[in-house]
Amino acid sequence: MTPVNTKSLLAFVFNQMEKLDNKEIDTDTANAQSKLCQQANNIIRSEHERTRVKIELEKHNKEYASNIQMREVESKNFE
Repeated sequence: MTPVNTKSLLAFVFNQMEKLDNKEIDTDTANAQSKLCQQANNIIRSEHERTRVKIELEKHNKEYASNIQMREVESKNFE
């Protein structure tokens, strides 16, 4: 699997737009790929938000001498 970041997602989308303009792919294929890119982008956005919250939580814990922890739901095994 190829590593993905926002820059590579954007490059992929622009390449697909060119292919669509050149009739190398059909609109159904472009639409399906667009939806997959949107899902990947949502995951990247979610990770950024999680990092932001963790930073804010760390600042809060230092300022108020508390020990609030964020649950690690990603590491739990599925049942």
